[in-house]
Amino acid sequence: MKKTLYSINNKFLSVYIIIAFFVLWEIAPKIGWANPHFVPPFSVIVAEARKLTFIQLFVEASVSLKRISIGFTIASLLALPVGFILGGAFPRLENFLKSLLKFLSQIPPFILFPVFVVVFGIGEKGIYTVILWAAFWPIMFTTITGVQSVEPILIKSARSMGANSFTIFYKIIIPGALSSILTGMRTGMTMSFMMLIGAETLGADSGLGWLIHNAQSMGFIPRIYLAAILIAVLGLGVNYIFQWLEENIIIWKEVTHDKAI
Repeated sequence: MKKTLYSINNKFLSVYIIIAFFVLWEIAPKIGWANPHFVPPFSVIVAEARKLTFIQLFVEASVSLKRISIGFTIASLLALPVGFILGGAFPRLENFLKSLLKFLSQIPPFILFPVFVVVFGIGEKGIYTVILWAAFWPIMFTTITGVQSVEPILIKSARSMGANSFTIFYKIIIPGALSSILTGMRTGMTMSFMMLIGAETLGADSGLGWLIHNAQSMGFIPRIYLAAILIAVLGLGVNYIFQWLEENIIIWKEVTHDKAI
């Protein structure tokens, strides 16, 4: 019985920590631990949410999710083929380009934003490009790592049994690299959410990032916290989806590898 209670408490430990955080958030401004003007109590944030209609919050969140989805999807469609090509088909080319790719990946998207504006104009295309740039690199690098981590003996065994290149790619390389790829995609999605706020403040008239920028210019401090919480909740939700996929993909990968051997 004690073990059961311990396991339940351990399972919900993160929930307890979150509850404690919001309780502290509510109490700290009221007892003078924080300036209530800059850190209003959590109840004030809830009251601010009631002022805004559910439809308005839903629309702003939907616009932000649409931008992330488009930018992230384009980044994945570009990064995955490049990762497979550099990691498997042309490893010497990957060694040759490694330093350049790492250098480019260290350039923050916001530094390039003026260039994106000149090329794509102010608006949606510039925002998509910022998100694309942020998500592309972790997906590409983890794809290269995942492909290169596939056991060569599996590929040699498949070839000795007459498997063609497509079969090897589908049944050996993809299952072997998939968990690494999903890790990179989860990182890329996290980077997309981080870049979203800045991108929407620079060239948008809607979205949660724009809501933060508008609230800042109007001096609506509680609304800034409200939009930040919504972004955090959306980001955590997407992150948990990728985590669930990754955990189930690993099992599928192991089963597929066993069959391939």
